[in-house]
Parts: sequence; structure tokens; C-alpha cells
Amino acid sequence: MTKTTTRSRFSTRRRIGSEHMPDSVVSSNTVASPQPTADAVSSSTGTDHETSQVALSSKRKRSLPGPVKSSLSIEKQKRPTAEECKFIINALGVIHPDVVEENNKRREGFIDRKKKKQTTNKNWTPVTDAVISTMLSQNTTAANQNRAFAGLKEAFPGGWEDVATAHTSSIEDAIRVAGLAKIRAERMQSMLQTVKQERGEANFEYLQNFTSTDAIQKELSRFKGMGPKTISCVCLFALGIPEFPVDTHVLRISQKLGWVSASTSREAAYSYLNDCVPEEHKLDLHCLLVTHGKWCYNCAANGKPQFKPKEKWSCPLIGMKSGKMDNKDDKQVNVKKEEVRH
Repeated sequence: MTKTTTRSRFSTRRRIGSEHMPDSVVSSNTVASPQPTADAVSSSTGTDHETSQVALSSKRKRSLPGPVKSSLSIEKQKRPTAEECKFIINALGVIHPDVVEENNKRREGFIDRKKKKQTTNKNWTPVTDAVISTMLSQNTTAANQNRAFAGLKEAFPGGWEDVATAHTSSIEDAIRVAGLAKIRAERMQSMLQTVKQERGEANFEYLQNFTSTDAIQKELSRFKGMGPKTISCVCLFALGIPEFPVDTHVLRISQKLGWVSASTSREAAYSYLNDCVPEEHKLDLHCLLVTHGKWCYNCAANGKPQFKPKEKWSCPLIGMKSGKMDNKDDKQVNVKKEEVRH
């Protein structure tokens, strides 16, 4: 009788002690403890075994990982938020006021264009101008793009009908400053000739009659040289459709701000950001990020801006990777007047 009581106390002490130790410690203690004698094995009760199983089961439950975050909670963490977009537009608008002014003119132009939609002036082709100009912007500087487009207009005063029927070499000469002249000329002329055969006119003004962005994207994507970014630019700048094109500057700054990872491709970033950025902010945010990426020491590639301001300003985007905004008051954006570019 005495032996059974002593062994029961020993067994109970071991169980109580193990409840206050991590599983790994309990496991190691169990292995290191001396093997019970045959008498002890024969005298141990079923109750001891059941109690040990319950204690072990309890520890296992406590060690299970916590609940996985729901898709709803993940959705709430998407960035940029509307508040971030507004803050950046206000902050960068102080540094680059000319960008905001230009966008306001664009908005007025979209309104005027709707009034002139039925015009019979075949040389007034804003959509076609945007399509060709955007094609010329690929893999070149804005200055060379503008010079090439101006050269094209000067060489063919009769408009896009003349470009469609001209000798390809003459088109190459007009746009040579932008580079890749032969490829650009062939693609440009092929597009104009195709729509001429299909619709009777060598222009893309018919896109104004399309009722969905998907339809416009599908129509333009059938032409060589019209990738997602180019089509997105045409929608935004030519048709006034809320789109958020992602060029090299927008991608780089988006990665710096933690909106997308460093390994995210431009196409994947476009798909994600176009969904996140509120429609009313897309035009201003895109244009301001592109401009800022060319002028800011903090946001330019390798810290070397394409255009150097008079002084290094305090970039309002520094510290925003976690979503923190230091100056929520629009009037207190930390930018000195003499640092603003002119």
C-alpha cells in the first residue's frame, strides 16, 4: 500500500512540473529519466495514462499557429490609400505647380473635345496625335519625343492621310531624332493603313465612340508597338479615361514607397496600382510622380536626377514607405520656395 502511494505522488509531481515547461524540455526530460521498474509498470493505473494524454493534448493545442488573416483584412492593407494619394498630390503640387496647371488645361480640353466631337475638320485629330506621340515616347527622352512629333507634323502638313501613303523612308527622316526610326515608321504607317482600309480614314478618332475601356484596349492591342503602358497613356491623355500608366519613374517611386515589391514588374505594378489608385487622383498622381522622378535627388534613379534643381529640396516622400505622412496639413508641406524648380 505504501509503495503505491509513493509512486503515485512521484508520478503526480512529474506531471505537475511538466505543465510549466516548454514541450521541448518536457520531451528531453522524459527521455533522460530512468526507466520504471517492472513493479512500477504493473502498479501504474489507467488514470495516470489518461491524465498524461490530456495534458499533452492541451500543450499541442496551445502550440498551434494563430488564425490566418482573412482576405478582407489583407484588402484593407492595400496601398496607396486614397489619403496617401491626396497627400502626395498636394505635396508634389507645391514643388511642381506647372504639372497641375497642365492637367487642369487637359481637363478643360476633354470638355471642349466632347463639344467638337462631330467636327468635320480632318486635321483636328487629338486622339491620333496622342497615339502617335505616345509611340514616339517609347525608349527615348521627352525632348526627343517632342522634336520627332513636331518633325512629323512639319513633314506631312496634309495630316495622317499623307503619312499613311508616304514612302516609309520619308517618315523615318522626320522622326529619326527619337531613335529606332525604321521600326517606328513601319509600325506607325501599318496602323494608319489598317484603319484606313477598315474605316475609310487614316486616324483613330473613332475610339471616342467606344463605350468601354476594355474595348479600347482590345482594339489598340492588336497593333504592334501598342503595349499596356502605351494604351493606358492613350486612354488617360487622349480620351480622358481614368487610367494609371506605370512608366520607369512611377515604378521606381512605387517600389521606394512600398506600394509594390522591388521585384514587381511594370506590367504587374500597372495591374495592381490601377486598381488601388482612386480614379479622381490618377491623372495628377501619375504626372506628378513622373516629373518628380526626373527632378528629385531622392527619387531619381541612382540619386541622379535628369534635371537638376537649384538646390536639393527636402523630398516630402521620404519616410512614407510605412504609409506615414508627416505633413497632413496641406499648408505645411516642407518645401522651401527657393528650392522649387522653375
